[in-house]
Amino acid sequence: MVDIFTPGRLDEESRFTPATEACPHPHWWHSTDADSTEVEVSELIAAFVRALQPDVVVETGSAWGQTTRLIGQALQRNEHGTLYSLETDKERVEYTQRLVEGLPVEVIEGSSLDYTPPGKVGFAFFDSLVPLRVAEFERFMHHPGYERGAFVAFHDTADHHGLWPLISSLEAEGKLLPIRLPTPRGVVIAEVIG
Repeated sequence: MVDIFTPGRLDEESRFTPATEACPHPHWWHSTDADSTEVEVSELIAAFVRALQPDVVVETGSAWGQTTRLIGQALQRNEHGTLYSLETDKERVEYTQRLVEGLPVEVIEGSSLDYTPPGKVGFAFFDSLVPLRVAEFERFMHHPGYERGAFVAFHDTADHHGLWPLISSLEAEGKLLPIRLPTPRGVVIAEVIG
């Protein structure tokens, strides 16, 4: 596996995601493997954490820890806040724990639908199994809730994943205000309003 944190060549995302009308140039993005977020999207998520200054951040699906580490570094620079990263695969949990050692990150082996963060969520990145992502958003809405002005991000919102219609329904219900970005796999950034 290629690690974005050590020198080396990253491959173009186009090896995993073909060109689409929404994203005709997937080769402009980079990735380490078929499961991890595009590197540029991971950097964007960390930038939101840096800019928004949340105290409680939740990530579902840490995979190999790429975004987890970048969020942890952003929180460290913020000088406050903790990331709670949820992953069900033991090997990935252990790998990510080593990768984020010394950062304000807790990597938790377990289901996102059984987990309750220790306080209201200021930012959440949903990147677990696609069918779980809306249920995860709803779970944290009720247990423990979102801070006023909270934002969330959903990965894999390109049409071929089938997640966008579910997020649109959350907008129709008055729960969030989404912005859909045309990255190869797709990402939505949304303000929580309901």
